[in-house]
Amino acid sequence: SILYVSLHRYDEGNFFPGSGAPNEVGSGPGEGYNINIAWTGGLNPPMGDVEYLTAFRTVIMPAANEFDPEIVLVSAGFDAVEGHDPPLGGYKVTAKCFGHLTKQLLKLADGRVVLALEGGHDLTAICDASEACINALLGNELEPLPEDIVHQIPNMNAIASLKKTTEIQSKYWKSVEPYSVPVDCALAESQKQEREETETVSAMASLSVDVEQCIPQEGSR
Repeated sequence: SILYVSLHRYDEGNFFPGSGAPNEVGSGPGEGYNINIAWTGGLNPPMGDVEYLTAFRTVIMPAANEFDPEIVLVSAGFDAVEGHDPPLGGYKVTAKCFGHLTKQLLKLADGRVVLALEGGHDLTAICDASEACINALLGNELEPLPEDIVHQIPNMNAIASLKKTTEIQSKYWKSVEPYSVPVDCALAESQKQEREETETVSAMASLSVDVEQCIPQEGSR
């Protein structure tokens, strides 16, 4: 009855604490309810906004929507925020990005989202990321993501990590199919595809309504 999801630096088990492999999916009745997005490849290059946004788009939000939770509990650790030295993470996710990730989570469970501050080792990073998340929780308008982020594709290590995760998790989640959503396309291109799909569905729905209105009802002849 609980879906657990984690994004973390893994490096094939060589980064502390070495657990959280992508094939650790849970056991017994809980098999399939543990999703590990285990980043590998070290810091060459480090993961950043593009990689985390892509993980949400291709794995986390599809699976979470399919699970349809009653409430979302977030262990808000900010080790991935830029400003942490390599031994403590070394990633380059911006505080602004954490705000946008929180905004996506608010689409789940009718907005019943709880964030509990877990960790982080740089006070400035913790403060900035916490502020961004709280702004999202309050429904404040967030500063748009930079254009270069929107048009950038994930790095090759991230693509490999996400393809491994989708391959494993597709056995448990219909919405997470291997390569069904191309993880190696830019966010802007993905958003364009989603807009086109939405417009197509809307147009078909409108056409259906028009057809129904054209069919004479029984007794109106």
